[in-house]
Amino acid sequence: MLKKFLIIINIFFFFTPNLYANSLEKDFLIKFDGLCVQNIDKIELVNSFAKAENWKTLPPEQEALIAPRVKGPAFKAYGFIENNNVFMVGINDAEQNNTCTMVSKYNSLVQFKNILNEFYKIKLLNQTSQGVQNLEFYSIDLIQSDNAMLFLNYSEQKGLEFISITVLTPQVN
Repeated sequence: MLKKFLIIINIFFFFTPNLYANSLEKDFLIKFDGLCVQNIDKIELVNSFAKAENWKTLPPEQEALIAPRVKGPAFKAYGFIENNNVFMVGINDAEQNNTCTMVSKYNSLVQFKNILNEFYKIKLLNQTSQGVQNLEFYSIDLIQSDNAMLFLNYSEQKGLEFISITVLTPQVN
């Protein structure tokens, strides 16, 4: 009996890391890392990739969903669909900073944050909420910058499970 129990426990631990291996949250963060984080010091590559992949340039009324308050000369906003999931990506180069934002839906905020903590060394600096929006500000340890920031903007309201994640770094002159 004990032997069967130990076998079941070993099988459970063997398969547990794969429980969210292909989750919506992990896929989202892999895309965010590959597009935004890895290219934050050369955001024009995100623009080039978007053109090569034939992403849709968002019209002004849709880009307003992810547009920053101050748009720089390189600001662009795109949308694409993958595996029946809509993504929006925005790049910007205003106020001596580069930013890259990705927006999509999520299933589990807890899972999203757990995976985020696996991917990066982050430290929560501030959090606030207004209406149904929650904002969290983090410092993030990146190879590309010693002064990078990460912003999460999300809603936990049923039917509005979308999350926006932005990486920001000062521009290097």
